[in-house]
Formats: sequence, C-alpha cells, structure tokens
Amino acid sequence: MLVLAAVAIAGARPAAQTPAATKTLRAHRITTPVRVDGVLDDPAWQQAEAISDFVQQDPHVNEPASERTEVRVLVDHEAMYFGFVCHDSDPRGVIARELRRDNPFDGDDHVEILLDTFHDHRNAFHFAVNPLGTQYDALITDEGHDINAEWNERWWSQTRMTADGWTAEIKIPLTTLRSGRDLDTFGVNFKRYMRRKNESAHWTGWSRDYPFLQVSQAGHLTGVEQVETGLTLRVKPYMLGGVRDLVANGASDVKPLRDVGLETVRFSVTPGLTAELTANTDFAQTEVDDAVVNLTRFPIFFPEKREFFLERAGIFEFGFSGRRGARGAQERNLQMFFSRRIGLTEDRVPVPVRGGAKLVGHAAGLDIGLLDVQTGRFGATPGSNYLVFRGKRNVLARSNIGVFVSNRQATSADYNRVVGGDANLTLFKNTDIQAFLAKSMSSPGPGVTGNDYAGRAKYNWFTDLHEIFVEHLYVGPEFKHDVGFVRRTGVQRSDAAYIWQPRPTLAHVRNFVIRNELVYVTDIHRTLINREQISQWTTRFQSDDATRVNTTHTFDRVERAFEIAKGIVVPAGDYGFRDTWAEYEGSAKRTLAGRIRYGAGDFYGGHRQYVQLAPAFRPMPLVSVEASYEYNDVTLPQGAFTTHVVNGRMNFNVSNKWLTTTLAQYDSASERRTLFFRLNYIFRPGDNVFFVFNQTTQPGAAGRDERDRAVMLKWTYSFDF
Repeated sequence: MLVLAAVAIAGARPAAQTPAATKTLRAHRITTPVRVDGVLDDPAWQQAEAISDFVQQDPHVNEPASERTEVRVLVDHEAMYFGFVCHDSDPRGVIARELRRDNPFDGDDHVEILLDTFHDHRNAFHFAVNPLGTQYDALITDEGHDINAEWNERWWSQTRMTADGWTAEIKIPLTTLRSGRDLDTFGVNFKRYMRRKNESAHWTGWSRDYPFLQVSQAGHLTGVEQVETGLTLRVKPYMLGGVRDLVANGASDVKPLRDVGLETVRFSVTPGLTAELTANTDFAQTEVDDAVVNLTRFPIFFPEKREFFLERAGIFEFGFSGRRGARGAQERNLQMFFSRRIGLTEDRVPVPVRGGAKLVGHAAGLDIGLLDVQTGRFGATPGSNYLVFRGKRNVLARSNIGVFVSNRQATSADYNRVVGGDANLTLFKNTDIQAFLAKSMSSPGPGVTGNDYAGRAKYNWFTDLHEIFVEHLYVGPEFKHDVGFVRRTGVQRSDAAYIWQPRPTLAHVRNFVIRNELVYVTDIHRTLINREQISQWTTRFQSDDATRVNTTHTFDRVERAFEIAKGIVVPAGDYGFRDTWAEYEGSAKRTLAGRIRYGAGDFYGGHRQYVQLAPAFRPMPLVSVEASYEYNDVTLPQGAFTTHVVNGRMNFNVSNKWLTTTLAQYDSASERRTLFFRLNYIFRPGDNVFFVFNQTTQPGAAGRDERDRAVMLKWTYSFDF
C-alpha cells in the first residue's frame, strides 16, 4: 500500500493547476424574459458575452474542437437562459434519434451544461439537449460518484436545425435550482458531443483524467449575484382508476382499482434544504424488472425504479458506490442503503406504502439526507417504519467524512438497526482512499458470537493510462441489514486489479483496455472459499465499436448443496473451472447497434456454453426496438439443462410529449411471461397522464396458467406556490 501511495503522490498534480481555474464567463442580466424558440434572435443574446474556446477530450486531447461552438448565458429575476450555436461543416451529418426524456444520448449529437450553484466543487445540476430538443437532467453528487437521472424538474428547451448546424435555447427557472446564500459565482462547464466524429469537446476540464461530471474541473459563472433560487412549495396530487383481473385455478377475480393520494408535497426549508412528503404513494407507472435466470446460490441485485426513492438517492450513498475500479458497480456484494427493501417483499411483490417524508440538501456545512417511510400490513406481515439518516461534512478540497443510521421498526417488537461512519478522501487529482465501518443491532439481541460488524477499505489510483484498484471487504456472520443489500455474510473479500489503457498510433484504434484482476474470498477464519483470476482485453475503435476477450479462472467451495435447476442439485465440494468469452459491441451511433457475446467453459464439474444477444434498432426518432436474449446450455454430472431469457422493449414516440413503452419478457426457469405497456403524455413539464397495461402469466396448479392483469389510468398535476 505504501508503494502504491508513493506512485500516486509522485505522479500527481494539485487540482488547482488545471485549466478550469482560469476560465470565467459572465451571465448577462436582462429585465425582460426572452422567447425560447431555438432561434436566438433576441437582441439580448448579441449583448451577452460569448465563449467558443472548446477543447477536445476525444479523439485528439488538447486540440481545439473541430467545429465551432458558441455559448451565451442570460439571467433575469425568474430564470437562467443558455444559448448554444453549434456550427457544423456537414449539417446533414448531425445525428439525432432520441425523443425520450432522460434517456442517455449515446447515439446522438448533444450539448451539456454542468451547473454548480453552491460553488462547492462537488455537487451540480446536469442538463443536456439533443438537436430534437429532447431533455436530459440529473443531480450529480460527489463529483459523479452518484448520477441521479431520476431527478426531474421543470425547464424548457427548443432547438433548430440550420444551414450551418443547429442551435439550442434553454430556460431553467430559478425555482428549479438551489443555491447558497450571498453567492455571486456559480461553477459551470459546457460540453458538445458530435456523434459521427465520436468527438467530445469541453469548455474546461478536458484532461482525460477527468470525466465531464468532475465538478471540481468546472469554470466560473459570474453575474449571478442576488439570484434567488429554490422552490417555495409544490403540491402534486394524483388520481388513479382501473381494474385488476386475477385468474387462478380457472377462476377469475375482477377488482376495481381506485385511488387518490399525494405523489409529492415539496417545499424549501432553506435555499439549500428541501423537504418532501408523500401519502398513499402509488407506483403504477413503474416499469417491471427485467427477466433473469439465477445460476448462482446468491441473491440477484435488482436496481430501484420507483421515482420517490430514486430522486436525490445519491445523498444516501454510504460506504462508497464503487463507481471506479475494475469491477465498477457491476457486482454488488454489499450496498448499505438499498431502498427496494422498503415497500417490496423479497419476491418483489409490492407492499402498501402509507406515507413518507424526505429531507435532503445542505445545511450548516453538512450534506443531509433523512428518509422516513411507513408501510402497511401485507398478509401476515405487520407494517414497518423505515428510518434512514445520512450526514456528510466536506473536508479538504474534495473529500468528506460522514455517518449513517438506519432503523426498521415493525409494529411488533421486531427491529433492525445499523450505525456506521465513513471517510472518502480524494488526494491530489487522481487518488481515492475510502473506508467505512458499520454495526448492526437486531431483536431479540446479540447472536452467539456478537460479530455483527461490516467494513470496507479501498485504494484507487487512476490516470487515463493506468489504474490500480485494491479493496478489502469484511462482513461478519451475524451482520444483518434490513435496509441494505448483503450478498453473503461471514466473509472477507479482497480484490486487486491493474488496468492499462494505451492509445496506440494505429489508424482505426482509439485505445486498448487491458485488465488483470484477482478476487480472493475467505471465511472470517481466512479459509479460502472462492478465488477468481480475471484477464480481459478490450479494443475500442475510432468508430466507437469495441471487441472484448475475457478469461476467468475460478475456484469455488460450495459449502451446502444447492438446486441450480429444477431437479438438478450441485453437491457440496470444491470446484475449479475456467471460462472464456468473446464479445462485439456496435457503436450506438448506428441505426442497428448492440452487443453479441459467446462464451464456454467448465462449470461445477461439467460444462457450460452461453450466448448473449442485445440488438438495438433505431431507424428514426419515432421508433426504437431493443432486445436481449440469453441462452445457457449446461451439462453437469447430475444432469443437463438449458435456459432462455428474453427481454424486449419497443418505444414508439409521437413526439417528446407523447411516449410509449412496450416490454415483453420470458424466462424458461419460471416460465413466466410478462407484457407491459405504458403511454406517457407529458402535458407540461413534470406533470403526466399515464395509461398502463401490465400482465404476468405463469404456470399454476394442475397445469393451468395463473394470470395477473391490470389496466390503469393515472393523472398527476402540480400546483406551485
């Protein structure tokens, strides 16, 4: 560890020496609002200071952008306005297909705004538009360690295609933003992405060591003194009506669905602190989870999709989220706050949410998150109250320390509590050191050993060329967390990786990514129970296509036999196997893109081969079709089986206000078939009419199918005060 730290210190430069420290743009103050039509012909735009000194991050770092981009900023008593003029020597080459709000613009040209209204160099608002005027917004926490794209607020954008490229005009109401008192400067950065060239150009912070969302690399926006931000009060009720038809044993049970409630009541406690209330909360419009087949003996992590829990979720992150590192966030071994434990059973069946409250933001030098939710009785399970508190204080230039408390208290005497503390240190420009320690307390009391602790320490040094990642995780055998995700207890897990990302002088190759990683898992007495040695080679082409080859050598000790498929049991014992796969990934800029993978290798004393297909077809902005198919062919000494998993999605969008989503799913293990359809009419920003059809069919008793079908109409409307 000392050697790694020395390497990091020797190669580091203070963040203050980056180009961001010298760039400033002044917002031009106006007294009359401009018309947002994408034309930028109001005289105020010509009076405003313009910036155009964009620099490439890719493909040719430190070189001027290949096409000129001009940005201007206006401000009045109610809004901030951003004007973009995106010149293009080949206007017909501009790519724009996405009409769905908050969908990543992976395949489109677009412009982005990063706005640090607290000027704390850590957190920011993120806005983006493509040439169709489609919007994307997100909250950025801890310099991109958490990206909350589920945050949705009201703002307006219009775009125009021109003979010289395209233009964008954006209006962001001050009620959408939050800011500290008496600030006269915001942090700001701008980005333009040209898809056909795979070119990313930034106003500041273009070093490849920094992603665009690294807030500390933003420039300065002046002229914002006496700007009052923050929503005073928003009340957003909902009404829902529909019908549900349950079919079991050949009998149908039809029930009407009628409900009213408060989607949210949101108000500003201070300019930096926002409170949110909800009552009789409904999640009818939430998409269903993807179909999966589990070939392990451990639980599968499903991401949160419910809006109330997703908004401002980043502030509750504790114990670091694993954004960086060889494994990234692909494998969840321990997540200290997992909101799907609230309002859902382990089988993902909804539990009534009677009400909740959330307090998030900045106060007294702290980042604060407080969540309190009450669930109702579900069958024989009594209702529970869930309380989560997260507090962080910024230290040094880009670091923080914090505490975490969670409590699940049933209406009976049953409870589970977890307390912990963490430190997240970013030293120099490219070294992260993070650690946390937590303890659980549960009824009826301490276990046999009293070993109910969990902790993790991580070191990460990264540049554009190299990355070193070392982590150690400890989870005691009696650690219990009813508001978290715990993959397994009674383990120690060490993970170390080195990643090399050279950029060769080859005409068609952008870079290679060569990763070598060792994962070593023991029980708490340091007896080996799992080991993985991973080698992976990725080639990223200038076209943005990529190929990957991966080989994994695995040792796995199965301590208790488990059923891997119906009637097929893997016995306890030690297993060693090797698995190799190859993958091709097509660039998202293509009309037909996607990914294909083939793999084969040893598997628990037998053999496994598998195919994964994930095509994406986007012929026009109105239509996109995406699918994923996974096939497994497994032969074991105990028997052979195959699995099939299909997830299909079709989006048909009349405009960026009329959006439809259709999902079709099937997995052969459960033989469950799901069909989900949602029409979303955004009649004004933040307010919707949803029509939802949701049907699940699976085998029941006596060979008869069981079916759960619901048809619902939901309406929301906001009142701002």
